Amino acid sequence: MQKHEDQMAYLIPYPIESFAKPVLIEAAHTVIGRSPEAGIHIQIAEKSISRKHACIHSTDGLYAIEDLGSQNGTFLNGERIRKAPLNSHDKIAIGNRTFLFLVQAEPAVDLPVEPSIDTSETIAISPEEMDLSDVWAQNADDAARGFLNPVADDHTDTPSPDPLALPRLALLYQLSENLRNTSRIKDVYDEGIALIMEAIPAAEKALVVKRSVPDETYNVVAFKLRDPQQLVGDAIPVSHTVFEWVLTERVTLVSQNISADQRFQNSDSIRIQDLRSIICVPITGKNNVIGLLYAQSNSLLNPFTKDDAVFASAVGNEMALNIDNIRLQKKLLRNERMAAIGLTVSNLAHNIKNLMAVHSGAAQLMDIHIKEKDYPQIVDKWRWIAQSFSGLGRLANDMLEYAKGDELYVKHVDVNKLIRANRQVFEDSFSRDGLQLKYALTSQNPLWPLDEVHFQRALLNLVLNAADAVRDKKKGRIRIRTTVRKDRQLIVSVADNGCGIPNKKKGKVLELFFTTKGSLGTGLGLPMVQKFIEKSGGQLKFQSKEGAGSVFKMIFPKKTG
Repeated sequence: MQKHEDQMAYLIPYPIESFAKPVLIEAAHTVIGRSPEAGIHIQIAEKSISRKHACIHSTDGLYAIEDLGSQNGTFLNGERIRKAPLNSHDKIAIGNRTFLFLVQAEPAVDLPVEPSIDTSETIAISPEEMDLSDVWAQNADDAARGFLNPVADDHTDTPSPDPLALPRLALLYQLSENLRNTSRIKDVYDEGIALIMEAIPAAEKALVVKRSVPDETYNVVAFKLRDPQQLVGDAIPVSHTVFEWVLTERVTLVSQNISADQRFQNSDSIRIQDLRSIICVPITGKNNVIGLLYAQSNSLLNPFTKDDAVFASAVGNEMALNIDNIRLQKKLLRNERMAAIGLTVSNLAHNIKNLMAVHSGAAQLMDIHIKEKDYPQIVDKWRWIAQSFSGLGRLANDMLEYAKGDELYVKHVDVNKLIRANRQVFEDSFSRDGLQLKYALTSQNPLWPLDEVHFQRALLNLVLNAADAVRDKKKGRIRIRTTVRKDRQLIVSVADNGCGIPNKKKGKVLELFFTTKGSLGTGLGLPMVQKFIEKSGGQLKFQSKEGAGSVFKMIFPKKTG
């Protein structure tokens, strides 16, 4: 169970077929039922729901749901329960109704310093939570389809006509034509937000925000401001909870009617300026959410409408189709290039190894001559030659290791035991005064299907990288942690309080041959770790803050059977 101190929780109808508002859970014991009698906090007038059906308990930031002896039962994520803990994005079924349970997002705790939302070079976003009771939500696919085929909303017999629908449809077709032959994803982002600004007069800012998978931060990849002077000043405040909700559940969100907000009634001018209307739409590709389309208005008299959000969903959908097409074309070209590169790398590595064999014999003869005659200059030069040979050897071995397609020999491995068995190896590899190696291993005794040899190589690689990162720290700390998540995924993380990774280099750390170690690195260590993890069906992710430290996570898929 996740702890959520001082945070708000909500229930949202699921699936969200038409625009709906989250219901704030305010009481310590929120009772849900059909009866209108006292003591019922959330009334649902349906026969499938008992008079007093279920109760959501909140104690010290922990949430749980309890069935109150209902006839049809209470289900959590498809399983009937009597009482069970609640986590954000759980699905609760009560009678014939299903709800999404949502808690405001929490900051990551793995890093030594709490990470913040990232920035681009030209515009910044900053985290700021909002009351989700002010937000309307709808499934993004339904919203996009609704733009072309309007349906009745709010239980009315006919849909409310949008006077801007026809000109907006013409603009959407124009966008499709403009993007037909583009080969740059950046052009898709720029054209999309330009259309938002043209078609939605209330929009003062439009952004495309992407979530970086490795370090789980948000980055602005495109933006447009109605007034260029808005660029000067504070960062644009965005809700982390809104972003997480849109990404996870693929919904379109819009906040509206801010002039009727209770905060407007009794606030001073400074607080009134903080009121804003937002639209947030997922740009959903074939397999995942590519990014977020976000628009903001600070107009108290002209907030965004649901029609604006529906149109933004259609724009996001058009952007996603074009991005998928560009990626498919690039993937086909990349596969051809990678096949050629793989053959070249393999041949190059074998040639280097052959040269090393020749030079190895010469090095042995040189050692003999040095012992017989004392030539300081030869000794000095030989030291450089030996270091060069050593570097060539590491490069050749790493290139061969990366290029070859070894099969994984998977068996159930006691992960904690394996980590403890290598403790002496870790400590011997970077022993120095002041460096602390700590362990936080789960008590769940994870027996996991893994290739033992490749796992040890990957873990050692991450630990040695951490040791390099804390090399200049007087009190360097490295922590190895194992965690088994509730979705039955295994996470093995290596965290340090070292130099961290500069923002400009985060996107390159997993690229082939990129290294921050100069001549001491080959730039193949992390790509080899990533290759093993992905071959195992998992993911390599990282978070880092320059000057504070980094944490690398090996996430292995859930265990079956």
